[in-house]
Parts: sequence; C-alpha cells; structure tokens
Amino acid sequence: MAPAFADSIAAIDFESPAYSTGNINGQNGWMKTGSYDVAVDSVASFSNASAFGFGAQALRVSNAVTSGAFGDQTFSPGLTSPANETSPTHFEASFNIGSTQAVQQPGLFLSVSPDDGNGSRMSYAGFNDQADGIHVIFYDVTNAGPLPTVASFNGTDVATINRTSAHTVKFVIDLVPGPANDVVKLYVDSILVATGTTWEDYYRYDPEQTGNGNVVPSISKLLFRVGGTATPTTLSNGYLVDGVSLSSGPVLVGPPTNKDECKKDGWKTFNNPTFKNQGACVSFVERHEKDDEDDDHDNDRNDNDDRDDHGKDNRDNDHRGENRGHGERD
Repeated sequence: MAPAFADSIAAIDFESPAYSTGNINGQNGWMKTGSYDVAVDSVASFSNASAFGFGAQALRVSNAVTSGAFGDQTFSPGLTSPANETSPTHFEASFNIGSTQAVQQPGLFLSVSPDDGNGSRMSYAGFNDQADGIHVIFYDVTNAGPLPTVASFNGTDVATINRTSAHTVKFVIDLVPGPANDVVKLYVDSILVATGTTWEDYYRYDPEQTGNGNVVPSISKLLFRVGGTATPTTLSNGYLVDGVSLSSGPVLVGPPTNKDECKKDGWKTFNNPTFKNQGACVSFVERHEKDDEDDDHDNDRNDNDDRDDHGKDNRDNDHRGENRGHGERD
C-alpha cells in the first residue's frame, strides 16, 4: 500500500471557476497583501507557455515590485496538520514552473520556501534567469550552536533549466526532534539535485531569533517571495506557476529490503509502503527480489550483445551510456 499522509492539498491548477484571473489574494486560501506583481493569469497570453501542459490559467509571479518584507508576500493555502519537530514528520511540496518568455528576462528572480505562513522559511529554492538559462539556487543553513551563534547560510547553484519547458520542482523534508538532523532533498524534473538540512538551527541558535524565543517553526505552506532589487521590466511577465501541492505525515520508513525485516512485528514499523500483516511484507520482498533477478538476467543478455566477435566490449555503446547517465538537467 502507498504511504498515507496525515494531511494533503491536491495539485492546485488555478482553473476557473475555482480561480478567477487577477489578484490571487483571498482566492481559496491564498494570501498576498502586498502590492506585488502576482496574479492568476491566462496561459494563452504567453506563447512561450503553449507547450507547458498547463491548463487555461496559472499563477504568474514577477519581481517588478519587491520588498524586504515577508508576511505580506504570496503564501499558498496551508495544511491543517503542519510538519514540525514535535515528533518525526515528513513534508512534501511540489510545483511546476516556467518562464513567460523564451528569452532571458534580465534580473528576474523568485524564491520559493516551505514556511509556517508568517515568513519563517525552513528551506529555499531560488530561480535566477541568467543568459544560459534559469539557475536553481538551493540554500541550507548550518549552525553548531550554542546560543547565540550566528548561522551560516550555504548557497549552491544546483541546476540550470531551459525556458521553453515547464519544470517540476519538489521539496522532500524530514523534520526530526533535536538539532542538526533534519534532511531536505530538492528534486528538479524528478532528478535529485540537492541534499541538505533545514534552517532549524538558525532559529535554534542565531541571535536574530532571540526575540522569537529561538523556536523552530513548523511548515504548512509555500512562500513565493520577491525580494532584493526590483526589476520593473518584468512587469506582467516573469514566471508561471501551476500544480502546487503539499502534504505532511509521519517520516517515511521503508521499504523492507529482506524478509528478516518483516519478522518479529518488523512489518508494523513500515509506512512506505504499509502492510496488513507479516505475510504481505514478506511477499513484497519476494516480489522485488524476483524483479531484481529478472533485471540481472536482462543485463547479462545485453552485456553479451554488446560484445563483438572477438569478445571485446563495444566501447561506443559504453560511452553513449555514460553520456545518458550524465545527461543535462534541461
């Protein structure tokens, strides 16, 4: 059985009649009280988006107007069961993003963060439109403590995506009680591009957070933020966002890799997937062991096919395989 989430928000497609073109604020739980250039817009207005696979409408975001504020920026609807460190909790959020233009929009930048709805970000992905494509920037935070120790914000350029397609971005986060043990994984188009930690220890130890009691925030929403220097030329353009989804639940455990893990009530500890009894757990392992054996046999046959009459490896095929394995993230 598939893992069960305690709470989830299914993919939001911004379609009519649930959503109307114009200001997103107040529509189905979305919030944006600042004067930012963020609105539900017609996808047909942007010829570059014709092949994105979006519906008739999407959320459009530009940084034509920016500020250093957080609480008045654009927030998704929130989960009723937030992810937090009270007990090990799993959080996932994903969205599709694409440029309104096939050419660079110089200065265009947007950050997206799992958040508590008040601007307390727990992770970060930035989208920076540069000459060679849209660069995805990931930030995690490290701070060994104790209070008050200034945190280190660690930025990494993790992917470059093209402007002529929409791309799926996904946060997968495990929140664990205690310091320095949360795990964040960032995926772009199903490729794992970054693994790091949350911003938990910034809140726990940094003197900037003393006024908030150095409390580690929960996660219930996505924050779409435009800060830094405004780029007025992006007005009514920018990025299109669609398919926003969120979920929370227990930290995923599993799947089992051998039959012994199913015994002595071990089957009860798994939630990825869950099992009705020990027999179902054992059957799952046996089925996957058989699949692995079949894959091995297929690989053996392919290896034989790749050898020439003299028993030498077909080097050309090997090189092409290497190129596929290191394929571009566009």
